[in-house]
Amino acid sequence: MNSSLSIVLSYRQYIIAFFMAIPLLFIYQDLIASTQPAGNSDSRDGIIKGYLIDGESGDPINNGSILIEELERGVTSHSDGSFIFRNVQSGTYRLRAQHIAYEPSFISVDVSSSDTTEVAIRLYSRVFSGEQVEVRAEYERDDVTTNIERVITGRSLRQQLGRTIAETLNDEPGLAQRSMGPAPARPVLRGLGGDRLLILEDGGRTGDLSATASDHALAIEPMTAEHVELIRGPSALIHGSNTMGGVINVIRGQIPRDMPDHIHMSGTLQGESVNTGGAGGLRAYGPLHDRIAFRVDGSIRNSRDISTPSGRLDNTGIKTLNASAGLSYIDSWGMVGVSGNVMDTDYGVPGGVGIADAHPNGVDIEMFRRYAEMKSRFHLPGDFLRRLDVDATYSYYKHDELEKPSNGPERRIVGSQFGVLTTNVKSHLHHGSIGFFDKGLIGIWGENRDYSSGAFSETPETIEQALAAYTFQEADLGNWNVQAALRYDIRRISPRQERTSILIGDIRERVFSGVSASGRLAYYFRPNIKVGTTLMRSFRAPGIEELFSEGPHLANFSYEKGNPDLSSESGFGSEIFFTIDQPRFNIHLALFRNQMNNYIYPRDTDQRATRRDDLTTFVFNEEQVLMTGAELNLKYNLSGSLTTGGSFSYVRGDFIDENRSFPLFRANQRDEGVPMIPPLSSRIYLEWSDSDLTIGAASRLAARQSRVDIFEEPTDGYTLLDLYARYNYSSGRFLHTFSLNLENVGNSEYRNHLSRIKEIMPEPSRNLKFLYRFYF
Repeated sequence: MNSSLSIVLSYRQYIIAFFMAIPLLFIYQDLIASTQPAGNSDSRDGIIKGYLIDGESGDPINNGSILIEELERGVTSHSDGSFIFRNVQSGTYRLRAQHIAYEPSFISVDVSSSDTTEVAIRLYSRVFSGEQVEVRAEYERDDVTTNIERVITGRSLRQQLGRTIAETLNDEPGLAQRSMGPAPARPVLRGLGGDRLLILEDGGRTGDLSATASDHALAIEPMTAEHVELIRGPSALIHGSNTMGGVINVIRGQIPRDMPDHIHMSGTLQGESVNTGGAGGLRAYGPLHDRIAFRVDGSIRNSRDISTPSGRLDNTGIKTLNASAGLSYIDSWGMVGVSGNVMDTDYGVPGGVGIADAHPNGVDIEMFRRYAEMKSRFHLPGDFLRRLDVDATYSYYKHDELEKPSNGPERRIVGSQFGVLTTNVKSHLHHGSIGFFDKGLIGIWGENRDYSSGAFSETPETIEQALAAYTFQEADLGNWNVQAALRYDIRRISPRQERTSILIGDIRERVFSGVSASGRLAYYFRPNIKVGTTLMRSFRAPGIEELFSEGPHLANFSYEKGNPDLSSESGFGSEIFFTIDQPRFNIHLALFRNQMNNYIYPRDTDQRATRRDDLTTFVFNEEQVLMTGAELNLKYNLSGSLTTGGSFSYVRGDFIDENRSFPLFRANQRDEGVPMIPPLSSRIYLEWSDSDLTIGAASRLAARQSRVDIFEEPTDGYTLLDLYARYNYSSGRFLHTFSLNLENVGNSEYRNHLSRIKEIMPEPSRNLKFLYRFYF
C-alpha cells in the first residue's frame, strides 16, 4: 500500500471539489423552489414551522423530537434546530418537544388554513442525560425505549471536542482513555475496554481493529459527530452480546431519515497550542427532491508532535482526511438510504528506551478505511407488527506499521500489516404488546470478517463468522418500568490453514456459542425521583488475535503469543442506581459489581522474546476477575446564573481464585490487581452562564494507582485546573458559536495510568484550545 500521506494528497483534489460544490447546492435549491407552485398542495391545510433552541445558551438543538399530540405526528429537528410540519388542518394543537439531554416542553399553537405558523421552542438541559426519554417521531413511531444513560451533544460536545472520541469523552463519569500517544486512544468504561466496550457509528460496527491492541486507532473522526450516546442495560444487548461495559454510539446521521425543509449547512474550525495543530470540516444536507434527501461532509486534521512539561513527545503527529456522502428516499411507507465514507490517517506511536529497544524513534502507522452503509425502514399497517428495519454495512480496513530508522533517511521497514474485510447485516421487527410487555423488538444480526496479517506478523489468515438472534421487551406498570433482553450468539473462527505451531500449539477451527441476558427494574417515586437495579449476563468469544497471535507486534512494543485453547468469557454484572432530578439540585449515584469468568487479557511476562530479544513477550491468559466500583454525578444551582457540580468515579479490579458464577461477596482475591485499571478520579466545576455567554473553571483530580499487576508500574495522583468560555451570536440566518478552553493551567506534570508510554513522557502540557462552528 502506498503511503497514507500520498493517499491524502491524491484525495485532496476531491475534497477541494467537494467544498467548492457546496454553493451549487444552494443554487440548485433556488432553481427547484422557483419551479414549485406557491402555497400548499392543499389550500385547506397550514404549516407549522419552528426552531428548537437551548434555553440557556441559545444553541440550536439537533435531533430533538417534536410531536403534534392530537395527530400523533412527529418530526426531528435539524442541525440548525429547525423543523417543519406540512399539511396540518386548521385548529389548535399541543406540541411536545423533547431531547434526551433536556427537559420536555409543551406549547399550544393555532394553525390557519393556507398559512404558516412560526414557533420557537426552548428546552432547558437536564443535569443527567441518563434520564430515560421515549423519542417518538414520524419515522420511528412505536419504537422501543432505548436506555441512553448519557448523551454528549451541542455545547458540551463542542467544549469537550478532542482529537479522538476517547479524548472527547474523557471527562464523563466512569470513562477514561487507554492511550499509546494521542491518535490510538480508545475509551475505557468502568475498567472495561477493548471489545468489552462496544463502539458504534450510527448504530453499526466500525470495521476497524481498535479493540484488539493499544496502538490501533478508532476509525471515527469526532468532528463529524452530531452527538454521542452511552447505552447500558438490556437495550445494550440489541447491539452485542459482550456489552458489560456498555455501548458508545457515535451519531453522525450520515443517512437522512427525515426530509429537511431546506438545505442546511455547518462548518467547524479547531486549533490547539499543545501540538500547533488544526482541523476543519464542513457539512451540508437538504432536499434534492420532494422525497430525496442528501447529506455530505468532509474534514481534514493535521496535528504535530505533542508538547509536555518535560519536553516534546516525538512521533505523535496525526494527519487525517475524512469524507462522506449519503442519500435517502423518504416516503409515507418509510425510507431507504445509502452512504459511503473514506477515511485516511497517518499517525505516530512514540518509541523510547525502557519500553522497546527495537524502535527507539517510534513507529509510523498508515491506516485507511472504506465504508459503505445501507439503512431501510418500513412502517407496517398492523397494530401488532409496527415497523421493520433492515441495515447492512461493508468495511475495507487496512493499516501498515513502519519502523523508523535510527539514523539518517533510510527507508522505513514494514514491521506489521493488518487488513480486514467486514460485512454486517441486521434486521429489527418492532411489535406491540406481548403479555404484560407493552412493546418490544425481535432482531437478527450476522457478520463475516476476512482477517489477514503480513510482514513479520505470523497471525494466520482467518475467516470469522457470527450469527445472533435477540429480543428486547419493555413494560410500564404504574410507577414501575421493566426492561428485559435475551440474546443467543454463535461464532466460528476458521484459519485458512490449520497447523501446529511450536510456540502456541494447534491452530485450528474453533466454534463458540452462548446466551446473554439482562433485566432492568426501575421504580419512580415521582417523575423526577427513581431507584432501580440492573442485572446482566454477557457472553464473549475470544478474538482472532487472542487465539492465534504469533510473533512481533511492532507498534505495540510486544511479542505476542496467542492461546488456541482459550475458552469463551462469561460475565455476571449487577448495578443499583438512584436519581433525583430537581429544578435546583440533581444527583445520580450508581454502585456496580461485574464478575468475568475466563477473563482474557495479554499478560506481561517481563521476559524477552526468543526470536526478538528486543521485545517483551506478552501471553494471552484467562483468569477469574471481579470489578466493583461506584459513580456519583451531581449539580447544584447556586443562583439563576451560577452553577456548581462534579463527578466521582471509582473501580477496583481483583483476580479471584474461586470460580463461582455469581458470588454475593468478594471471593478470595490475590495481592496483585487487574492490569490497566484507572485510578479513583473526580471532576469539580463552577460555571456562570447567561443566554449567550458561559464562563467556567474545572478541577480534574486523580488518586495514586498502586494496585497494579506484577510487572505494571504504579502512577502518582494529580490535580489539574482548567478554564473555559463559550459565546454564541446570531447574524441573519447564521448562528456562530465559539469555545475557548485552557487546559492544565498550571502546566503540571502528570501521567495517565492507562497510557502504554507513561514511562517515556508525561501527559500534555498547558493547552489552549479554540473551536468555532457556524450553522446555516
